[in-house]
Amino acid sequence: MEHQRSSYVVTPMLFMASAAGSILVVGAVGAIIAWGRGKGYNSSISLAYYLVGSLVFLIGSFPTGGFSLIRGRSRRRPTGGGAFAVPSMLLGAALIGIGVVVDVFRPF
Repeated sequence: MEHQRSSYVVTPMLFMASAAGSILVVGAVGAIIAWGRGKGYNSSISLAYYLVGSLVFLIGSFPTGGFSLIRGRSRRRPTGGGAFAVPSMLLGAALIGIGVVVDVFRPF
């Protein structure tokens, strides 16, 4: 019997790879912004983690129906978060947590 894998399921390895990549990219963007400003590496990097983490968390927590900016309120009930809701909420919380760690310990 052949098992089919759903394309809408986030595997743990895919989540870990995307989380590691996101952490590195957000940190690098924060460092580039800090370098451009010429001061405050810790605050710029932690702010980047806060902003991106909260945005990713909010996107993951939105329901997948019920309201559209184009057509307004729809008649169907929201179906809850999609397949990527929990992973994106976890990634957003992780990014916010790393921002807190950078802000508290000031490693740079």
